[in-house]
Amino acid sequence: MLWAKALLCTLLVSVWAPSASAAQNPYVMIEGVSQNLLGVIRANAQYLNSDPQRYYSAVDSVLTPVVDFDFIARGVMGRYAKEATAAQRSRFTSAFRRDLVATFARGVATFGDMDVKVVNPGGAPSGNRVNVLQEVRSKEGITKVSYTLVRNRSGQWKLINVILNGVNLGKTFRSQFAQSMQTHGDIDKVIANWSAAKDVADQVG
Repeated sequence: MLWAKALLCTLLVSVWAPSASAAQNPYVMIEGVSQNLLGVIRANAQYLNSDPQRYYSAVDSVLTPVVDFDFIARGVMGRYAKEATAAQRSRFTSAFRRDLVATFARGVATFGDMDVKVVNPGGAPSGNRVNVLQEVRSKEGITKVSYTLVRNRSGQWKLINVILNGVNLGKTFRSQFAQSMQTHGDIDKVIANWSAAKDVADQVG
């Protein structure tokens, strides 16, 4: 359903905004970033039709500090990442990022009043990997999301995966890439035809 697709976009993007506490506590990061991004949406969604690139750029600016696009894109490529050249991996990361940002930005444009909260937040974990659970409340009901974050060598928490109501988006993207490789048989063609954000939204909705 359309609302489910839009909600998927909202959930994914809501976690990808910078927070001063991101390096210390991923729970605090998840709790705070949603409101930060909603502010960006309220201020810039008006440009969706008249100047979409302006709106997309505003959304992209809050995603960049938190999302590990390189890690995610390499995981999506799976075993084909080893077969790809450095240039191909770089091009795919760019295509993957561009499509996700544009699709997610469109999906959140009309959702400026959602209520989100972290379930059972804790202190800063001692390990370098954590799953943060969140509830998102909208007029359609409550949706549960699990965000997987890892801490890099600089101590910053980076988003690497999202599980939405049991749907593992990382695995879904990876399956789609593999199917596209079977269809096209060529990494360059897969990169040129990549439309992961739209297709995954269709599968989840």
